[in-house]
Amino acid sequence: MSVYFTREIHLLVEIFNVIAPVFCCALIGYIWGRSKADYPTDFVSEMVFKIAAPCLIISSIGQVALSAEAFWEMAIATLMVLLLISFISIVIIKLLAHDWRIFYVSMAFPNVGNLGLPLSLFAFGEEGLALAVAYFMVISIAHFSLGMAVATGEPLKLSTFVSNPIMWSILLAVILVSGSYSLPNWVVSSVGLIGNMTIPLMLITLGVSLASIKVSQWHKGALYSFLRIGLGGAVAFCVAELLGLEGAAKGVLILQGIMPVAVFNYLFAIKSGKNVEVIASMVMISTLLVMLILPIVLYGLI
Repeated sequence: MSVYFTREIHLLVEIFNVIAPVFCCALIGYIWGRSKADYPTDFVSEMVFKIAAPCLIISSIGQVALSAEAFWEMAIATLMVLLLISFISIVIIKLLAHDWRIFYVSMAFPNVGNLGLPLSLFAFGEEGLALAVAYFMVISIAHFSLGMAVATGEPLKLSTFVSNPIMWSILLAVILVSGSYSLPNWVVSSVGLIGNMTIPLMLITLGVSLASIKVSQWHKGALYSFLRIGLGGAVAFCVAELLGLEGAAKGVLILQGIMPVAVFNYLFAIKSGKNVEVIASMVMISTLLVMLILPIVLYGLI
């Protein structure tokens, strides 16, 4: 019995260690926003999008060894999950008579990077991290092309890819993984240091926006947060069963499937200047919900 409780306590501590910084950073931004002090939202979002986020992607993907077979198996499963969630999400949003452009991206693209990667590492070790990176790469390619085009209202065309620093960073990461190449130590250290500022900056900016959210936006945020987590988990489980995935592959697919709304969706809302408050509420509410259900989910997967 003591071993059982020790394991459960360790599980809760690890989850808290991953989640707590998210709320601490958002709290700093919230207090800043309530103080009415000036905050350079446009400057921060441009810094993150053009410099910090590309570095984060390269540093995240360059840390693990991933076989081609494992990558493609997880890539196919991820693509199936994404397609199914996209179709079901749009149907649900239409039935609710809401604008699909506002909610689709947040429903389809969860926080599989800064939250999904460390959780996969904790739950399934190095194998889990490698599989989670494969999931992250596929989602990132779709998120920063189709997802960004839908969220910002900008047309999806070749020039969008060429001028997007994040797409170049993903391309470099794919080359590094597929060819088993490695970057010089000074480059790894540099991109790691720069990339580490991405999440804190986005979360602090998120907190600033939360300070001015109206009650009506919280209602929508809660509704779509429940839909994001429930739909993501159900679809991931069905795909895992359909493909016959087992062990770490099945666990990572389901774990990534229930991740909350990605903070990058909030960044897209800032870029478009639309629906910033409702997307901010979805990010925070869905993250809180995941923190509450993670012990149960991980207990069933590990």
